[in-house]
Amino acid sequence: MPKWLQRLIMVLLTWWLLFLFLQPFADINPIGHPRALVVYVIGISLILYVATFWPRWWPLWGVMTVAAMIGGLWAIVPLKQPFGFSWFTAYLQTFSAATSKFLRVGGVDVPTVLSMTLIITLVAFLLLLTVVVRFYPGAIAIVLSYLLAVHIFNGNDLTAQFIQLAVLTGLMAMLHLYGNHWWPLLIGCTLISGVTLGLAWLSSATPLNEQLANMSVPFRDRLNQRGFYAGIQTYVNGPGRTGYTENSRVLGGPVYDDPTPVFTATSAEASYYRVAVDAAYTGTGWQPGVDQSQTVPLDGAIMRDPNASVDYGPAQSTTLTFNGSKSFLPLPYGQLTFTGGQPDPTTDFLLNAATRRVSTTDQSRFQRIDIQVQAKQITAAQLASAPSSRQQIGSRYLQLPSSLPKRVKQLAEKITAKAPTPYEKVLAIQNYLKSDPRFTYSKTDAQRTPPGHDYVDYFLFDSPIGYCDNFSSAMVVLCRSIGLPARWAKGFNTGTFIGGSGQHRQYVIRNSNAHSWPEVYFTNLGWLPFEPTPGFNDPATPEENIPSSSANNSVANSMPSSSSMASSASVARTPSTGSPSATKTHSRSSLSNVTWLGILLLIVILLLTALAFWQLPALVAWLIGIGLTATNFPRRYRLLLWSLRRIQHRPASQTLSAYAKIIDRRLGEQTNMSTLTDAYEQMIFGKMTVNPENLASLLEALRRQLIAYTQKKFHVKRH
Repeated sequence: MPKWLQRLIMVLLTWWLLFLFLQPFADINPIGHPRALVVYVIGISLILYVATFWPRWWPLWGVMTVAAMIGGLWAIVPLKQPFGFSWFTAYLQTFSAATSKFLRVGGVDVPTVLSMTLIITLVAFLLLLTVVVRFYPGAIAIVLSYLLAVHIFNGNDLTAQFIQLAVLTGLMAMLHLYGNHWWPLLIGCTLISGVTLGLAWLSSATPLNEQLANMSVPFRDRLNQRGFYAGIQTYVNGPGRTGYTENSRVLGGPVYDDPTPVFTATSAEASYYRVAVDAAYTGTGWQPGVDQSQTVPLDGAIMRDPNASVDYGPAQSTTLTFNGSKSFLPLPYGQLTFTGGQPDPTTDFLLNAATRRVSTTDQSRFQRIDIQVQAKQITAAQLASAPSSRQQIGSRYLQLPSSLPKRVKQLAEKITAKAPTPYEKVLAIQNYLKSDPRFTYSKTDAQRTPPGHDYVDYFLFDSPIGYCDNFSSAMVVLCRSIGLPARWAKGFNTGTFIGGSGQHRQYVIRNSNAHSWPEVYFTNLGWLPFEPTPGFNDPATPEENIPSSSANNSVANSMPSSSSMASSASVARTPSTGSPSATKTHSRSSLSNVTWLGILLLIVILLLTALAFWQLPALVAWLIGIGLTATNFPRRYRLLLWSLRRIQHRPASQTLSAYAKIIDRRLGEQTNMSTLTDAYEQMIFGKMTVNPENLASLLEALRRQLIAYTQKKFHVKRH
């Protein structure tokens, strides 16, 4: 295989590696300009690929690489400025402030400017390792470390990524060892892929998961007793964690994801799950605005929007199974018929009509609920002609504090000036918040509202960086300011798809999926949810059913982590491991992930270990050439001698010169080892100085000989 093709294939494999790294990164840190990142990856790959053919021009390639990195930074983090010195100055100031804040606050979420800088740098570094230096084990180790960190701290299910990483490691190893031999390359790639995928299947098809979990119980108990889990949770929590909370009176400030599972939903489609709605906006947050103790029994265990006079679609079964008893009940949108569960919904459910909050008569906790869900059937014509009046619902859904600055209403009027109908006005406000480049979605960069400032006004005009609480509150206030009744809903977004098909698709909803969104009232249609937060889409939003809508509302199986409802008084959790059985029960929800992770991690480690052992002399020759000086050369030469025992054992009575000649004969016609040995003996016995640059050149030539020799040992010549 020609060198140019080998290097091109390595570039493509590195793109695969970058995809494995960038996909979970983007889930945690939304990338505002993904196309710019793609262009940057292609550009930097082209520069480094060409650099491999003319390595002597490394100063030029270095300058071009740095220029590409700076250009990529500006494209991804423009900071609302044109490219130039002013942008660079603003970037340095923002980067310095973000770094200082991150180091001071801690947590696992990285400020945007810091995370994007990390991405730009790591992309270039990983391509440098694989394409130029051809030290792909280092790149694999970096990506593996990151995926492990995401799995541990964020709780993401990265099974697919670990499988792909194992396969990718094998493919890179085969390309490195058999790049010049087609048949061994194809056979090796096939075997590596088959073995990895076979072990992955074996893990899910046999009781191996449960056996490994039982074996790890004592080890995890010891870790817990020594505070390992508590230490992780303390670091992860930071100043605030995501999760549903009853108290929304003071909103604002950064929050950090808590990956603790709350419940699992089994249904045919993904849904948003509402817990309650608040009507009173205070200028700092939200309050129910009504007596929460005023509850009535559900009408025949059926729950619907009392303000809607619409048809409902066919019933679909949904089961909510809670991870531990919960005092709140998240429910999907539509007409809900409760058919079973614990507690019994036919006798034990109470509903607060104003807040839509469901409670129980016997104070028992919700554990499992079975529901038949029928979605509202609303046409485009109904939406286009629907008025939005407060006559049927009261004036509290137009309430605004007297201290709200007038510029909020002026902004709402400006946004909706060209919208003729109430529905189009609502869409105009939603699209403004969701699409205007002024606004940035970020959990960690969100600022606390200064004393004396209105929460929504400060977000709209002074600090347009925030998460769902900011965007949803802003939309409700903007709608109310122009006479559109609206209220603030809180609950959970769709969560993460974890398996199943048909009517039995399963979604895990975590604390990090806590979310908030607005609901707007339309006469006869009732309360309809909308979604102004960038990166999120509510399946129940009415424009989903309107073919003429220009909005893209495709529902992803896995939503980005929301940062709603950060509880300021959350308590750090410690996994319960009081007994082996308790630990086993605690880990069942992520048991398969742990086992997959262990098996795939073992495969990667074995592959890297085998490769390092086989290429040990070449690896040592490369390592000792880094930072070589006349002072450290003797010590490094002895390390080289130790590694060459894999090629030829040296008896104690044999001189170094004789041993070096044997090594040279085995490796080829060159005398690199003999020359290095002469230099070593001159320094040790003749007290003469040597030129480190010449020694480094000899080590590089010896390294290439060792790689070629190792590859030949894999092949059998046929006569």
